[in-house]
Amino acid sequence: MTVRIPPENILDKILKLFGKERQVIIPEEAGNIYRDIGPYVQIKGKRENFLKALFRKTERKEIKKEGQ
Repeated sequence: MTVRIPPENILDKILKLFGKERQVIIPEEAGNIYRDIGPYVQIKGKRENFLKALFRKTERKEIKKEGQ
């Protein structure tokens, strides 16, 4: 199965200025399509909503200092 990723647009460039990125969402029925038709399927992914990506909290990775 091939997942086609939509091209970036101006909204993605704005998010990069804030240090964020939109996720690509794969449709839920992709598993059913793969099971019915087989591996030779192309599915078009969808980008996450701009506002959700903008206001989503970024995960912080805590760095542990050596010796603690």
